[in-house]
Amino acid sequence: MNDMKKYEDKTLHISVIGIDGSGKSTFAASLPMLLAAEYELQAGGAGETYVVNCPEEDHLTTGFAPEGIPFTARISKRLKRWAKRFTNSRRIYPFLKVPQMMAQDAAARSMAKKWSLDCVVSDGNTLLSTMGRAANYLYPASEGEKSFAPTPEDLAAVHNYILNGQPLPKETAERMPNLRPGRWLHRATRALGLHSVWMPDVVILLKLDPKVALERIHDRGQKIDRHENADDLAQTHGRYQIALETMRRVKGEQSVITIDVNGKSPGEALQDALSALQPHILRQKALKQDSKPFGTTETELAGGGIWKKVFNPRYVFSYFIPRFFSGAWREPFFPISKPGQRFLKEGYSGGVMREIYDHDPDKAGLGTTIFQGYPLHRAVYDRLKLLTANIEPELEKRLRSQDEVAVFTAPSGFAYDIFRPLENIAHRAPALMKKVKLIAADLDPHGVLAPELSTRAAKLGINFEFRQGDLSEANFRESCAAEGPFDLALFVGLSSWFPKPATLNHLRWLKLNLKSTGKLVTDCFTPSGYSLSGRYVGYKAHYYSPRRYCVLLDTASFDGLNASVKSGRDAINHVVLASPKPTHCQSSNPTPGVKADNLTDSVPLKTEIHVSRQFRHRQEATSVEGMLNGCV
Repeated sequence: MNDMKKYEDKTLHISVIGIDGSGKSTFAASLPMLLAAEYELQAGGAGETYVVNCPEEDHLTTGFAPEGIPFTARISKRLKRWAKRFTNSRRIYPFLKVPQMMAQDAAARSMAKKWSLDCVVSDGNTLLSTMGRAANYLYPASEGEKSFAPTPEDLAAVHNYILNGQPLPKETAERMPNLRPGRWLHRATRALGLHSVWMPDVVILLKLDPKVALERIHDRGQKIDRHENADDLAQTHGRYQIALETMRRVKGEQSVITIDVNGKSPGEALQDALSALQPHILRQKALKQDSKPFGTTETELAGGGIWKKVFNPRYVFSYFIPRFFSGAWREPFFPISKPGQRFLKEGYSGGVMREIYDHDPDKAGLGTTIFQGYPLHRAVYDRLKLLTANIEPELEKRLRSQDEVAVFTAPSGFAYDIFRPLENIAHRAPALMKKVKLIAADLDPHGVLAPELSTRAAKLGINFEFRQGDLSEANFRESCAAEGPFDLALFVGLSSWFPKPATLNHLRWLKLNLKSTGKLVTDCFTPSGYSLSGRYVGYKAHYYSPRRYCVLLDTASFDGLNASVKSGRDAINHVVLASPKPTHCQSSNPTPGVKADNLTDSVPLKTEIHVSRQFRHRQEATSVEGMLNGCV
């Protein structure tokens, strides 16, 4: 259990609803990540995937559950698989789907308690989804059956009866089916300690034309379910409107947000949601905590500390034994190699990354071979090859068609990812190097980077400028931006270590300083066995599937949906190339009828970030601090 404060009674529960084809599953799975990035909230997600995203690290995501998941989440997943087998059965499907939604809602409440979350986003809600979709199975419009459309007053009465036991008005009782099983089921689950039937604090309806939804469903190329037809989709759309009116009566006018997703990308719709949710989520804004190391751990691993880790029962039984043949066996041997010893002292510092990049397999000893063969280290080594393979043709194409190509990288580090492609191009066409304009920014307080980068640039004959300064200073930022706009911008190796707010703001800053025809080169890591090991020893990290990272890019006004993604042999690291969206395609703020309250005036959304304690080496700390403050 982490040491976050308990805020169970303050958790904001958000449910996303919409007809099939509206993209609500992707929306619900991505919104927690963006809430953590935009508002520094501890956010969870319950639906097809279960996630816990926090500004400083991820606690739960697909393939990464170091603290386990609620048993109700496991039940929900199992019931969801069973329900999909009987989607076309009007009799069986509801008896599987309703318990599945109840288990999912119970899991959302359990997650809020377990991780002290500020907000939880759910894919649907038992009560609201039943209100909207029950008619598809009881009285499907596609089969011409007459259906009774309940009024908002009827549904509000049903809500009060099931949750609070208030008797139904006589007129409502005569029109509605027998609701006693629902009331009994609610009482039974509460007796078992499960909170599985409740109304969310906020509901987001993704509004989509049923005809457009049907086109999207057909474009998926998958089997079409019985209720995925124009008549039933229109019926569901109408019933959701009644459900939302009920929500307004129960929770208030501001509890409903409608986002028109017609013609919008997922990133644009998510950006609209972030704006509309602002007055709600600021109430749950987490208290800032002391900074923790990026890429390092407070656990002392050198000087014998590694053995305390190895003999820790949780490490042994939850990670080492189950993952023994997936690379875990290599970890106890790290102290017998020089790069391993350096790693135990420094964490994933720039020097350790350099050890991984520069190693020669033919000359490596046994200890170094074991260290370099660790899955995460293989992924980092593969990443440089992927970067070279993708940046090189992009650069060469521009160099052959333009008079000048401007490249920006910051914090630059040793800039392997840009110099290797340039050196390969120079070997074939040295004359092209005079067209290169490379701007590298870093504080470099000890003078380590500037001399080496300048020497390497001089050998190539490129127009190189190293900017030493703090990007938190307006004048320095303006001087960097004055060299743009840039054709190519690099943000590599830091998405796993940067807090989500800094990552999102940095991506937005890069978009503003790229040409409309420019290209962003970035990367992300997905969780694997190494993630559990790192978590148990104290590392804090962020993990993104390529799909979720592309949604993050899309939200930052890059064309994330059409981004190119390349993965290494272990599918741990993913290199992403994305272009900026055209200005006319970017979404404006929605007008969902939700007014911001006075909380927005008292909570700073963007603050200066200090990370001097985040790194073992001052050079790395000052470099990252300068970049973060320049982007926020």
